[in-house]
Amino acid sequence: MTDSSAKPIILALTHNEKLGDAVLRIPMYRALRLAFPTHSIVCVSSEGSVWLSTLNAIRKELIDKVLLDQPLSSVSRLRALIRQLGPVEYVLDIRSSKRTIPSYLATTGLNLRYLACFPGFALRHNIPGFGEIRPSTNALRWHRMAEIAAGRLLPFETVVPVMPEAASEAARLVPIGNSFIGLSPGPAVNKFWGRDKWLSLAAHAAQGGNIPVFLIGPQEQDQREWIDHAGFQAIDASTVRDPLLLPWIFHALADRAVCIVAAESGLGHLAATRSAAILTLAGPTNARLWRPITPHHWVVEAKEFESSKTEDIPLDVAIARLDEIVRQLPRLNCGLGKAA
Repeated sequence: MTDSSAKPIILALTHNEKLGDAVLRIPMYRALRLAFPTHSIVCVSSEGSVWLSTLNAIRKELIDKVLLDQPLSSVSRLRALIRQLGPVEYVLDIRSSKRTIPSYLATTGLNLRYLACFPGFALRHNIPGFGEIRPSTNALRWHRMAEIAAGRLLPFETVVPVMPEAASEAARLVPIGNSFIGLSPGPAVNKFWGRDKWLSLAAHAAQGGNIPVFLIGPQEQDQREWIDHAGFQAIDASTVRDPLLLPWIFHALADRAVCIVAAESGLGHLAATRSAAILTLAGPTNARLWRPITPHHWVVEAKEFESSKTEDIPLDVAIARLDEIVRQLPRLNCGLGKAA
């Protein structure tokens, strides 16, 4: 039996939600919280979720509960889960492709409203206008699902405030007043640009009067050797007082950086929540679909050079885009400042 006095539930179905995915969904969760203040928002993942690790500090603002390792690929078990949770009024499947088929079947006949991020956007029960064309980016698609559920247009709120303790640590590592460019190479896997290119870009930034600061995540510790050897600053878990704050220190640094140059990674997306200028070096991933939630976004795509490999992006093109950002800065920083 379910508790009839329990809050009505909005159920969001996800799959192994990593940092970049979760950051792009912040506007959707904020819109749901605004439009449905009396509902409980429950995020259900078939695998892991960064909402219980890196983003746990802001989770309660957006999500009431996160359930991991749930049977989302089984129609019968998902249907049973929905019934067990209580008064589920909305199911939003924010996954894509074939993963949405079981959830569509599991909700058939239930007294709820269903939406899925699926071609023909959006599959749904009891909502007119089936077949609406999907927006061009994932962040806008997910936010649009919240609007469809609410039946009205809603604010697209992207800014995530800087944590005071992270800002203090960021000021210690890179003193306020220093003009710097953050460089985030990402793990040395299929999206890696190349050590020599990153070092050459850093040298170019330094020649232009901006201190290059490398931002190194937990999976990138091997990069410290060649960054240190070249004499550039690297911020990683070994340099901060509280390693758990590391991504939020990067986030705070983005607030003061001339720009952030990043491989396709969650760190670039997190930096974008400060409306920072971001230059993405895009390889195999669709750069338009996964566009960061900042209006100040530049990109160099490997497909411009008939490749899907980030390593095939020419150094001179990345330098030209970086110089373009620096030239644009006086207009971007015309007294508006960053959001709190």
